Amino acid sequence: MIATAATAPRILVVEDEVLVRMTLTDTLEDLGFQVEPVGTAAEAMDRVADLQGRIDAVILDVGLPDRKGDMVAVDLRALYADLPIVIATGYEDGELRERFKDDRLITFFAKPYNSAEVVPVLKSLGVRDPGGHARA
Repeated sequence: MIATAATAPRILVVEDEVLVRMTLTDTLEDLGFQVEPVGTAAEAMDRVADLQGRIDAVILDVGLPDRKGDMVAVDLRALYADLPIVIATGYEDGELRERFKDDRLITFFAKPYNSAEVVPVLKSLGVRDPGGHARA
């Protein structure tokens, strides 16, 4: 599932707000990541199936139009136990954080955010930088 050293990490961006999705996609691509942008939970699961697990991380909005992002995270975790997932949320949800507190590969990111701030979060989950350097 993890990309080889010869390829840039592939990030699935699941965000229904078009401008947020485009900005994040552009930022990540400018930094050298491969990005798979989608706007719904259904599109996310279809893209994961199409890519046969060749995704290095997911940035997932919690407020999707067709399904809650936390349910998508559960589905993704069932398919790929080692897939890093960043759940982006515009509100504080202690219950949501509590639900995933024991999963070291799921973290949260508050919205609104500066897209460039996402990269350190990805690195903290073990996603290598596009230059191929090891992460902290």
